[in-house]
Amino acid sequence: MTTPSVPSFSRVMTARNRLLASGLYLGDSSIVDNLRWVRDGRADVLSYVPGCSSPPGTGDLDSPPDRAVSPSSGAAELCAIMRIDREDFWLTADGGYMGPNSLWKEIVDVKLSCAACDPGVAPLTSNFAVVLDVLCVLTQKCVTPGYSAGTSFFLNTKQGPSRFKLRHKLFETLNSNGVDSDDPDVPKSSLTGVSLHVSPFAFIKCGHLLDPFSLETWPLTKESNRAELLSLKSTHRLLPVPAYDLDNDLIRPSAYRRSLQGALVEIHFTLSHWGIAAVRRDVYGAEIRQIRLLVPPVPLSPVKKRRIPLHLDTEDGPSKKLTRI
Repeated sequence: MTTPSVPSFSRVMTARNRLLASGLYLGDSSIVDNLRWVRDGRADVLSYVPGCSSPPGTGDLDSPPDRAVSPSSGAAELCAIMRIDREDFWLTADGGYMGPNSLWKEIVDVKLSCAACDPGVAPLTSNFAVVLDVLCVLTQKCVTPGYSAGTSFFLNTKQGPSRFKLRHKLFETLNSNGVDSDDPDVPKSSLTGVSLHVSPFAFIKCGHLLDPFSLETWPLTKESNRAELLSLKSTHRLLPVPAYDLDNDLIRPSAYRRSLQGALVEIHFTLSHWGIAAVRRDVYGAEIRQIRLLVPPVPLSPVKKRRIPLHLDTEDGPSKKLTRI
């Protein structure tokens, strides 16, 4: 278990106390009393309904998702403090897209993802155990009869869930007027409605306006996919990951990995559920709404490079260490 520096620890505890007061901190098991699954199109969205707890069978979490309650108040923005797993990290600018494959038929299908794991800092480690327990309770309250539980949300060990998965939808469709359209099944990003045609990070270079959040400059795993990305210009727009550094500035896409992989963060997300009829399986999705960096990741120790001599002195003979029997 790591011990952050005094300023970092103070920042983390301040964030924890603020989240506790929000009423949607997953480290507080009592929040389930104010949460209800609400039907929204073809999906179920976890919504915040203060005082919604009631006797079994009259609309509480033990009942099926409420088809009558309107989700107009919006999806509940759950929050937690966790560490972004170093191993299961696909929260890069294009999710590692190499071209059409079994997961993504084209670049517009790409969804970035990462896994939330134990912060490794007291008292947040005990809070994270509560986070996992609360999420288990919530997902078990929204199931489709006859369907099996999917395996894409919780990442399990023999002892049970140890991590959970978060995702970010990279593209948003535009309607015929070039205005952002609504997707009824996926909660919208917190950046929705922000014009990204010229971002605050745009700069002039050699007389040209360069924008790190534009289709023209967006980092790609393979530059050969640039044409496919640019073909979306009239139909889609990019949604940067709503991740903010210690100065509360939006993190540039080229810095996602070095800023977030292994970092201790405050994260806000919505939770939705849908069923896949073809395989009779329930699926849960945690859509990232905001990430706030609390403690930057510790850089990995560089691998020591082997030095190759420019000249061999053959008169010394073989090394005694190598010829020892």
